[in-house]
Amino acid sequence: MTTDPLERRRPTVPQWGRATAGCVTAALLALFALEMIWPNGPTITFLGIVAGVLVLESVLLFRTIDRASTRPLTSATWVTLARGGAVAVLAGFLVVPTPDGPAAWAPAVLFALAAGLDAVDGLLARATDSTTELGARLDVEMDGLVVLVGSVVAVVADAVPLAFLAVGAARYLFVLGSWWRRRRGRPVLELPPSRVRRPLGALAMAAVWLALAPVPGRSISYAVAAVVTVPFLANFCRDWLAVCGYDLP
Repeated sequence: MTTDPLERRRPTVPQWGRATAGCVTAALLALFALEMIWPNGPTITFLGIVAGVLVLESVLLFRTIDRASTRPLTSATWVTLARGGAVAVLAGFLVVPTPDGPAAWAPAVLFALAAGLDAVDGLLARATDSTTELGARLDVEMDGLVVLVGSVVAVVADAVPLAFLAVGAARYLFVLGSWWRRRRGRPVLELPPSRVRRPLGALAMAAVWLALAPVPGRSISYAVAAVVTVPFLANFCRDWLAVCGYDLP
């Protein structure tokens, strides 16, 4: 007996609508706060980029919710969705120069919220005993998006080397490569545990934050990003070889 795809996805739609509304609400609050400290305010192009990223996040939310076996939106999940709103507004700085005055800190603050709330949603999920498959999936997707958008904004601002884009795109390159191998009938093994993966990820986020902050300046952020890029990509290559089946020491 086959299941109608529309019937199977019907429970997804209400949760997707609520989740999308959560991201949009967080973005609107961030835009309101930005308007308060930015005299000229976000431009139409800026707002267009924010809207475009929110649409992409909405598509991502639908796919993630649809694939999860359970779909409750817990308090921790709402925190994760707030990260989506912050990173959408951060993306607006791809098309406008960093403003002067207090607003100069806006990209760094938005990134700090999008990255730092990662710890909050995890702690909240454990404290309230509300860890869910959906929450875990959304957390991983949001981590990748935060690093990608932050890295691109930093590169566009010429605050980090161009090679740092590979750090931001690492997760998506990994997912694409894994999909391609499966499509060709090649094995894709489980990612092995690593003691350095999370510290390197934290260093990458710290490098992005430093690049987006108005201090200490371009020369320092360039040097820090270059130092972080080498071990990060080396570990990425090691992980890739491991899932491809190479026996590594």
